[in-house]
Amino acid sequence: MNGREALPIFSARNDLAVVVTDQRMPEMSGVKFLSEAYRINPDPIRILLTAYSDVHDITEAINLGHIHQYVQKPWKFDELHLILRSAVDKFKIAQENKHLLALLDQKNRQLTAANLQLAADLKLQQELERQRREAEIKMLSQAKLASLGEIATGIAHEINQPLTYIQIVFQSAARDIEKHCLDIEELGNDIEESIRQIRRITTIINHLRTFGRADSSDNADISLPCVLEGTLVLYRESLRLKNITLHINAEEGLPLVHGNVNQLEQVFNNLLQNAIDALAGTSNPTIAICFETTGNRVVTSLSDNGSGIDEEILTKIFEPFFTTKPTGKGTGLGLSIVYGIIADHNGTIDCQSSPGQGCRFTISLPALTD
Repeated sequence: MNGREALPIFSARNDLAVVVTDQRMPEMSGVKFLSEAYRINPDPIRILLTAYSDVHDITEAINLGHIHQYVQKPWKFDELHLILRSAVDKFKIAQENKHLLALLDQKNRQLTAANLQLAADLKLQQELERQRREAEIKMLSQAKLASLGEIATGIAHEINQPLTYIQIVFQSAARDIEKHCLDIEELGNDIEESIRQIRRITTIINHLRTFGRADSSDNADISLPCVLEGTLVLYRESLRLKNITLHINAEEGLPLVHGNVNQLEQVFNNLLQNAIDALAGTSNPTIAICFETTGNRVVTSLSDNGSGIDEEILTKIFEPFFTTKPTGKGTGLGLSIVYGIIADHNGTIDCQSSPGQGCRFTISLPALTD
């Protein structure tokens, strides 16, 4: 069989591990045959038998035939047997490497696809987080507006008192001028007190402006009692009108916390409003607020002696849209927003209550350390 007759047979087989051919064959040399065989299927190991030792022939065989080894005639059977076994082993190793490379390529494609999916999922998660944050800010703004509605009467009274005083001072001064009996010293004292009352109004208005603006993500090192005091600017008159006694106790040297003033003020706002609502109809209504340090945490407790909360309801109070208030009196978002704000500040909040025994909210936030 010559090379041209062997090529179709070679093409039809895909299970060949080794191809051995003589260099000198009719119509087609061994180098030519191995070159054509390599083009058809490069996997089988190629061995050339030759009686020539010419360097040019050997080089041509390596370059064109891509041979694994050439064997000079005459050969010894044992040596040829070892060469063939070595060629089969090389073929097996090459096939195993080919299989492993194919698996590696498949895994790389899967990994690339997984990375692309992960990137898409991450982008989606970031977008959902952005939307969640926007929704929280919107809900916080709505809760603030609802709170302003709740305390509007108290704010109006708080502003009306100093305005009434200033009006009386001006009216009295005008009458004294008309009667030519103006007491300059008394007028000076009245003007000084009027200025103090104007500052009081300015403080309330400025705080309303700050309270009503959109939430900011700016954080700072803050004092929780100062945050409460800012909230009480809007609530003191409402507490007075409802005859609610307020007790505040702050531990001396209380550490600061790192957080958002607007958000933490909203926490106090919601808890105070809930306490005021719970105290309706209570004799000797009282709210007590305490600030203290426990380990490396600043713990704030706000308690009232109001109606309390049923045990089956207690586990649901931080859920969004859950409310026990009549329709139109509450959105069910207040305590849910409070819970989210405290969680964002790496803190915890819980509630202890029972019917007729009042309610106690406890907030724990990380303390700033030197």
